Amino acid sequence: MRTGLIGAGLCVAGGLCMLAGLAVDLDSTGAKVLMAAAAALFVPGALLTYVWMRLRMPPR
Repeated sequence: MRTGLIGAGLCVAGGLCMLAGLAVDLDSTGAKVLMAAAAALFVPGALLTYVWMRLRMPPR
């Protein structure tokens, strides 16, 4: 249960970083840092959530 919540939390944090990156000037360094942070948070979050779901619901 904890793994799924951590994965979902990382995905949400990545999404918030993405929205913040879009809110600032797209040519700025801040936007690039926020987009990189979004990718760094979202990818492991999505993988953790995927693994958690595969363990909870195996394939048919």
